[in-house]
Amino acid sequence: MMNVVYLAIGGAAGTLSRYYVTGRVADWSGGTAGLGVFAVNIIGSFIIGLFLTLSEERFMWPSQLRLLIAVGFLGAFTTFSSLTWETLQMLELRDVAAASLNIGGSVVCGLLAVYLGSVLGRAI
Repeated sequence: MMNVVYLAIGGAAGTLSRYYVTGRVADWSGGTAGLGVFAVNIIGSFIIGLFLTLSEERFMWPSQLRLLIAVGFLGAFTTFSSLTWETLQMLELRDVAAASLNIGGSVVCGLLAVYLGSVLGRAI
């Protein structure tokens, strides 16, 4: 039962954080389509790389903390489903260049961010 509580707490925090970050990015960028979700996915990729590397290789944190952060918080914070939805909207508007950049940039930058998070985790 406590696992459900950890997931709920992490999920609520992740959802609120996603809402805040995407809003700030939209304010900063003048509402550029997809940029808020893009930022959240890159930030989330970095955090999961850092956190899980530290958890698995360095500190052996309890499984409940991993559940709270990696599954609850980051599961709600990173928004891949939103990424694909926004990309579909771009495609429906026939903006293939924006859709390609949105998907390609998210994947490439996400891989780079998770790698850098993992490298940092190993260096700590």
